[in-house]
Amino acid sequence: MNVEPQTDISLSTKESLLSSALDHRLFLYTVAAGACLAATPVSNAEVLFTPSNAVVQRSGPKTLAIDIDHDGLADFTLGITHCLSFSFSFMIPCLRAYTAAHSNQIAASSKWAAVLNKGAAITGHHSFIGNVKMTTYFGFLGFWGNTANKFLGVRFLIAGEVHYGWIGFRSVKAEYPAISATLAGWAYETVPNTPIIAGDMGTAAPLDSSISPTSLEILATGHTAIEQRRKRNTP
Repeated sequence: MNVEPQTDISLSTKESLLSSALDHRLFLYTVAAGACLAATPVSNAEVLFTPSNAVVQRSGPKTLAIDIDHDGLADFTLGITHCLSFSFSFMIPCLRAYTAAHSNQIAASSKWAAVLNKGAAITGHHSFIGNVKMTTYFGFLGFWGNTANKFLGVRFLIAGEVHYGWIGFRSVKAEYPAISATLAGWAYETVPNTPIIAGDMGTAAPLDSSISPTSLEILATGHTAIEQRRKRNTP
């Protein structure tokens, strides 16, 4: 009876075959991960922030021109002017925000400047107008009298496309006979028609909170990962 000789596969050969199989599987995972990441849209949204400690007050600078996108032209102006009193019988000092271009507008509520808290989304759902009153002294009219850490929502055009932004205030004081506004800065979203969050200075973490890479993202490093694995396993 003929008995075929048994083939003895050495331990090193087995390890080599196992390594090749694992390398092949890792390669397939890498390809899948690359395809997955390629299909995921990348957000290019960017917020540009300009800090400011400017003060607009009746006893000092009464107006402040704000070039929010740094193109050399004023987009919005804050000013202390005169408005009709509550009784409409005489004029009193008031703080207002206005624009030179009709396309630049300010978020409003009942024809007065809307007061936004930090974290509020500024979108096209707001009502926008070009000239709004913020408050009169005494704070009788408007929503901004004696407030702190509030935001003014704005929208304007760059190359014919709508951009959203905010103007931040450390405080607005409306106490007779003085009226003043101390700013904190302003910012805008560089991507057209993209909402901005009041107070976002461009340093916020991604909304999906994906700070740590996933396993697929690690595998998507490609053949470098395979090569590194081979080096680690080579005697």
